[in-house]
Amino acid sequence: MDDTPPEASRRVAFLDVARALAMIGVVLMNAPFVVFSAEMAGELDRSTLTSLVDTGLSLLLSGKARAVLMVLIGVGAVLAWRSAVRRGGRPAAVMARRYAVLGLLFGVPHLLVFDGDILTHYALTALLLVPLMPLLTGGSRVRPLAAALVLFAAAPFAELLLHSLLPPHSWTTLVVQVPQTLGFFCVGAWLARRPELAPGAGAAPSRLPVVMLWTGLALEVLGYGAMLAADVFFPMEMGADGVPVLGDDGMPVEPAGSSLLVSLASTLMGGGGALFYLGLVWWLVRRDRTAARVLGALAPLGRMTLTVYLASTAVFLAVMGPLEGEIPLLAQYGVALAFFVAAAAFARVWSGWLRLGPLEWLWRSLTYLRPMPMRRSGAVRVRRPDPRSGAVPAPVPAPVPASVPTPGQHGAGGPSGPPVSSEPQGDAPR
Repeated sequence: MDDTPPEASRRVAFLDVARALAMIGVVLMNAPFVVFSAEMAGELDRSTLTSLVDTGLSLLLSGKARAVLMVLIGVGAVLAWRSAVRRGGRPAAVMARRYAVLGLLFGVPHLLVFDGDILTHYALTALLLVPLMPLLTGGSRVRPLAAALVLFAAAPFAELLLHSLLPPHSWTTLVVQVPQTLGFFCVGAWLARRPELAPGAGAAPSRLPVVMLWTGLALEVLGYGAMLAADVFFPMEMGADGVPVLGDDGMPVEPAGSSLLVSLASTLMGGGGALFYLGLVWWLVRRDRTAARVLGALAPLGRMTLTVYLASTAVFLAVMGPLEGEIPLLAQYGVALAFFVAAAAFARVWSGWLRLGPLEWLWRSLTYLRPMPMRRSGAVRVRRPDPRSGAVPAPVPAPVPASVPTPGQHGAGGPSGPPVSSEPQGDAPR
């Protein structure tokens, strides 16, 4: 999910590429939970290969891919807010309507099908972000980062308090994780205000991608340390028969200190993973021409993530649903990878002719209360990205007669229309 205006999308390639990679990770992590595998149902023992693959993917992606998406939501929110202000619009009203539509039209129905949905949670948290946007977009550039640190520090205590007040239910997660998610949004707001993302920054040398990469690694190490400390200092309470003591919700009783450390570890590992992957992708598209060309092929997928995310659930239910409890875990990961190969090919062809993904068009049209232009004018060709500047390969319309106005000639969507963006909008858990 993203609010990045189109001019920012073409300027900074790594935003779309990173979003595409994060979505791949999110859906890979979701595949075994949309439909239970044979191993999870106890019908099949885990092989050594299955354990290695599952553990490796979990270490690389679990929590981290979702954190990347949350940071990118914060980036896109700031860029879109600025775009609305420049056009003389009402950014707060547009942003509130945007996330209300996301939650009610896409999130809640998806939550009824898959209880691991994250769209509803993101929409709820983004609505709380709306009144904070003037604060986050003004003043010192480090203000959003300071806000993120405050939210991250408060998140473990808020989660512990909310867990004690709310009844045990799957929807409880929608509420208890709001402070942490809002913190990740603020990290994205900080990143969006960096001079490297300013208009005209181009290929100006910057150490920020490398700093993000190494800082992310350090936070990952601290996160694993916090997780280890939770096990060492607050061991699980065991009964006389050696079985963990269960609470009223049927789950093992977890000491308060352990809950706080686990929540802290989640923030550190998620934030560290987000900074590491964003820094790595950014560094590659700026410094390595071959990597920029390879990664740039994922940009169309990164501009269609709402469609991709919801389509993945539909495909998993259709393909694997009849085999629930029977399909091996490795086969599930295989289905997920095959889905993304097909989705990437579809996104590339679609974006060559149309401005927005199908669900992105619906979402944006409802946000701005009018149909958004879809077709590109004339045939299109795709520019090769400049790896040094990080420019996204933007479709270039064929020449048209001077008497025929091109869509978006007066900004986007018309003389007074809202910004039209072919950006992604989709997220998921774990």
